[in-house]
Amino acid sequence: MSNKNPFEIRFDTLAMAKELLDRQYETNMTKFYEAMEQAKTQSQDVTDSFDKYVPKMYTPQEIIKQAEELYEFVTKK
Repeated sequence: MSNKNPFEIRFDTLAMAKELLDRQYETNMTKFYEAMEQAKTQSQDVTDSFDKYVPKMYTPQEIIKQAEELYEFVTKK
């Protein structure tokens, strides 16, 4: 088993954080598409549903925040 240097650990933590946020975004997109289909089926104005349910894409700052939370857990004794 090889030890990772601090840069590799930081990279892995950022990658994990991005993956978590990607999955969350994908889940939210699925819910969004379901809401849009339901609005169309019920002959509702899709504009209102779009504005209400469209998910916000995460920012680089949110990835860093998530990575910091993951790293804090790893380093906690």
